[in-house]
Amino acid sequence: MPLFGYVCEKCHTESEILVRGSETPTCPSCGSAKLTKQLSAFAPMTGASSSPAPSPCGASSCCQMAGGGCPYN
Repeated sequence: MPLFGYVCEKCHTESEILVRGSETPTCPSCGSAKLTKQLSAFAPMTGASSSPAPSPCGASSCCQMAGGGCPYN
């Protein structure tokens, strides 16, 4: 269920409202249904590194341990 940011056109209250299915959200302050959906900012990624993903052919990969040919080379 998505959480959207809205601004009420009647009382200018900013709020985040959980919207379920096809429900029409209403202002939690005045009850008006005249709301304008706001664009949300993307959340920054935390804990992510900028290094590339490790190769699937690491020292303990299944193709090296089984002695078979590597499908990634």
